[in-house]
Amino acid sequence: MSTPLLTRHALAWLLLAQLAVMAPLLPLLPLWTSLAWLLVAFWHWRIYRGDWHFPPRPIKLLLATATIGGIWLEYKTALGLEPQLALLVTAFILKLLELKALRDQWIVICLGYFIIACAFLFNQTMGAMLIAAGQLAVLLLAQQAMFRQRTQLGAMLRSNWQLLYQSLPLMLLLFVVFPRIGPLWSVPLPGESARTGMSDSMSPGDISRLSRSGELAFRVSFDGPIPPSPQLYWRGIVLEQFDGRRWSRPELPAGDLDTADGRGQSLGEGLSYELTLEPGVHEWLLGIAVARPERDDLRLDGLYQLIPRRVLTGRLNYRLTSFLDEPLDQPLAAFERYRNLWLPEQINPRSRALAEAWREQYSEPRQRLRAAQQYLLDNPFVYTLEPPKLGRHSVDEFLFDTRRGFCEHFAGSFVVLMRAAGVPARVVMGYQGGERSGDGSYLLVHQSDAHAWAEVWLDGEGWRRVDPTALVAPDRIELGAAEALAGESGFLADAPLSLRRFKGFVVLARLRLWMDKMEYAWAKWVLNYDTERQWLLLSDWFGELTGRGFVIAVSIAFAVPLAIAALLTLRLPPQQRRSPAVAQYLRCCEWLARKGVTRAKGEAPKDY
Repeated sequence: MSTPLLTRHALAWLLLAQLAVMAPLLPLLPLWTSLAWLLVAFWHWRIYRGDWHFPPRPIKLLLATATIGGIWLEYKTALGLEPQLALLVTAFILKLLELKALRDQWIVICLGYFIIACAFLFNQTMGAMLIAAGQLAVLLLAQQAMFRQRTQLGAMLRSNWQLLYQSLPLMLLLFVVFPRIGPLWSVPLPGESARTGMSDSMSPGDISRLSRSGELAFRVSFDGPIPPSPQLYWRGIVLEQFDGRRWSRPELPAGDLDTADGRGQSLGEGLSYELTLEPGVHEWLLGIAVARPERDDLRLDGLYQLIPRRVLTGRLNYRLTSFLDEPLDQPLAAFERYRNLWLPEQINPRSRALAEAWREQYSEPRQRLRAAQQYLLDNPFVYTLEPPKLGRHSVDEFLFDTRRGFCEHFAGSFVVLMRAAGVPARVVMGYQGGERSGDGSYLLVHQSDAHAWAEVWLDGEGWRRVDPTALVAPDRIELGAAEALAGESGFLADAPLSLRRFKGFVVLARLRLWMDKMEYAWAKWVLNYDTERQWLLLSDWFGELTGRGFVIAVSIAFAVPLAIAALLTLRLPPQQRRSPAVAQYLRCCEWLARKGVTRAKGEAPKDY
């Protein structure tokens, strides 16, 4: 029988380390990987006991082929991060079946370290960092167990602690001083567009589904006090094309907004704030109109959308200054007017007839706008997360039959009425409101705060925001989505364990906000520590840095932590304790030397 090199306790620690490395990744891995680990661990245990042999080469090739085939069936591709991670983890598992030499043990340990690093491609929260710290501790214990005959947990933990405090200065140095590069977790992940929550189109039910989510969308820190909720319309994308059911973005992208007149500056001091988006693929950004970005890689286009000059990925942090009184009066070209009046033929005839009656009755677009608003006020419309399904004439059925819907129903139907009445109109999607942090220092905006509203073009005024939801359910705007939808069964339905469900429990509510504050600090000062922040920090410490100044600053920054690490690990040789007889003899030798009787080098006491 084959006998492995590992001792019993070393094998136990190695299996425990594998389990610790794999456990947080199980939601990302196929179900069969955990079953494969159980099978392989049992197989190696039988090898250790001498009951079974190591598998021959054909069996190992067959297992490798089967895992590759399983990964292909699971992901239908081999060129994504998830399938590559699954391939790495299966190699990590199957390596147990050829664990014959010390080199093989080192390979398993090193693969564990690498997999822990790969996990940060998918999650960079503070919780993920704490989990990784625990995983590293277990791997280090398994590494020590390779060279110990038995488990000495106390001594092994002390060694872990020594490694930690010796490495901390170097880690802090590299974090603060080493040139920042784009984080690896900016690589787009499969399915990451869905994780950002809102898509670039809208049909009945799309936004209401987001209210089932407990995920965070972004956080905002204002330079001054947080504005009241009715001012917090986080403008995202503009939808101008309508096929009778779905609203979508224009096919041709809009050019940059003409800001040569500098009207924003003439309106006085704007509202300045910093916005941090959760990780995702960002083809468009959010801000309160009219928002001026402070980053060169962002632009404000002719639809007043914040668009990155290239697609940005990962967690994103940027500053904006919004001028709330600046009108959205970019001149409306003829083709834009046509696009914002167009409706598909032979769809929603009752809505068309109602709007055409307003068109005949009122000559001014403002009067038709008021008539549409009054129609919503005069009829028993209900704001709900669970509206009935709508058919082909969805706007007609909503306005005249069901009269139950979410914000996308109200916004889309209102725009159809305005267009049919001869008034250019469009749908805007974004978020509205937000939740104040525990100390009121910043705002949390969740996916459940997603919202849609209308914009109507009035000559001489420009695009004017009209929110039909505010007419039917003013609590949604004044108090926020969480308060307005708290009684709905579908609210946070996809997050049964979310602490937001327990707002009535003061302790849990405070705990959630405290945890979010820690998470926000982690995101702000660690994950968003980019080249610009690094340069500002070093400039504050060392003044304006030239080439020579930067070299000196880096040298000092390297020297100080390394000196601290050296002092912490310095061990002076202990003084040898002398017996009383030896001490007396040496004092006698010194006295005789002063009298002229010197002991020769190496002369023994008896000879002397």
